[in-house]
Amino acid sequence: MSEADGHAGSEESKRPAPRLNERILSSISQRSVAAHPWHDLEIGPDAPAVFNVVVEISKGSKVKYELDKKTGLIKVDRVLYSSVVYPHNYGFIPRTLCEDSDPMDVLVLMQEPVLPGSFLRARAIGLMPMIDQVYLSPVHQFT
Repeated sequence: MSEADGHAGSEESKRPAPRLNERILSSISQRSVAAHPWHDLEIGPDAPAVFNVVVEISKGSKVKYELDKKTGLIKVDRVLYSSVVYPHNYGFIPRTLCEDSDPMDVLVLMQEPVLPGSFLRARAIGLMPMIDQVYLSPVHQFT
């Protein structure tokens, strides 16, 4: 602002500009609805050949994360205290629903760990029925 418009001495012009982190947090807190990785992310234009996967657990992790269905955030479920680690990245396919009321699980075979909450493109190379608590995850097909 210039002196010509009469605002040169105002309080607003004396405050320093917010730092980058403050601007990011401020813009996040002003959103009315955040994107939900299960419901808002598309399955992908090339499905079923290639589809999106949201990673919940990184390869080599001893921490089991899972999607909080209400908020869409990835939360810590538990820590594996034995020598067991997740052998590969583990996640789910968005916009799918199985009989256990969860999205379809995916084990992503790749060399590097991927951060929880990230999404990537994948293609199926096989199916693996899995018992998740009391439900047997059936072999599904994309429609």
